[in-house]
Amino acid sequence: MRFRFFRNSQTLTGRLATFFTLVALAIGLMTFVIFIFALQWSEDRAGERMLLVDRDEAIHRFTEGETGVIKIDLLTKAYNNYANVPQPFRDFVKTKEYFLDEVGFDSLPADYMVYVGHYYVDGKKTPLVLIAQIDRIEFGFKELAYAASIVLVIILCFITLFGIVLSRLSQRLISPLNDINLQLEQHGTDVEIPFTMSSEAAEEFHTLTDKMNGYREEVHALLKREQAFARYASHELRTPLTVVKGSTKLLSRGEINEFQQRQITRLNDASMQMETMIDTLLSLVRYEKSEDLAPEREFSQHELEKIIEQNSVQALEKNLQINLETESNPSVRATPPVMNMLIGNILRNAIAATEQGQIRITQTSQHISVYDQGHGLTSTPSKDGHGLGLLIVDDLCRRYQWQFSLTNNPDGGCIAKIQFSD
Repeated sequence: MRFRFFRNSQTLTGRLATFFTLVALAIGLMTFVIFIFALQWSEDRAGERMLLVDRDEAIHRFTEGETGVIKIDLLTKAYNNYANVPQPFRDFVKTKEYFLDEVGFDSLPADYMVYVGHYYVDGKKTPLVLIAQIDRIEFGFKELAYAASIVLVIILCFITLFGIVLSRLSQRLISPLNDINLQLEQHGTDVEIPFTMSSEAAEEFHTLTDKMNGYREEVHALLKREQAFARYASHELRTPLTVVKGSTKLLSRGEINEFQQRQITRLNDASMQMETMIDTLLSLVRYEKSEDLAPEREFSQHELEKIIEQNSVQALEKNLQINLETESNPSVRATPPVMNMLIGNILRNAIAATEQGQIRITQTSQHISVYDQGHGLTSTPSKDGHGLGLLIVDDLCRRYQWQFSLTNNPDGGCIAKIQFSD
């Protein structure tokens, strides 16, 4: 499962704040636990050392002749006879050969530090027991609360420090990203409004903003040039084409023989094909999404047959047979000139690649496929090598969000396919 905690920059500041707060709390809790543990450990070790010092004092006094119970100080008493040790310590120390630690009993209100050992007098082993009221010098609740408050203050200082660092980090690294994203959503396509950046942002964001503004100006200039080209080229190309079509009509009115009639027919077909190409090519450079504006329509079998008829002159010269198999008609947004451009380019490339045999065209509601019997893509694995017109086909298919593919046919030749839907 992918970790998505820091995937969204718009909520990154809040998530970082939560993250750093949890880290500070975890560090504070660990510090508190370690501090209390170290405090109690140091108290126990100090009590043990105190009792060892009292042990030496007790041994000295017992060897000097004192016996029974010796009060070392206000906290500690020493015993050299188990019978003198008060309950419940008596039963506890009898089972110990050596012991030095803090103990507590349910019958006693406090804990005591107990030492169990022995000393020798004239070669005789004598037991030694020391009991100290260690609770009287250990930290109480107030002292522990004071120590805990110090730790809490340190935690709050850490959280405050993390908050300040996070605020500065957000202003310089995170907020600029959100600002750029917001500007792209609000007026990303409006080239008249430049991208802006806060003065507190990092220098790299100012550089990025300047580059984005520069690139957008360049793209805008290119679009303007394309629009100008579309306007001027439309006029400059259509004017001579109109002259050719008009002259062809004038020639057809006179007395002409069969050869001249064939030439006039070829001129009419070529003029119509050129007009279709001009309309289609100019639509590629116009700054508009015509596939969204054009209504959805049915691409009929009759329209496909007409396209095949207009683009199969070379097939007649090669004596190639073109077979059409129609299962159903697809729904498209492309205009008739665009469909003529698409299928016409594919068909002419298939005819050019095939020297003999047949070309098969299949149409369903999902795709149109053209099968040729040429040499395939063995020597030219890229679709670019199978005809420059296919580059235009690929661009048009991307414009209408179709998939165009050119693959080898297992039976020989190639398969050019336009997939309208998945």
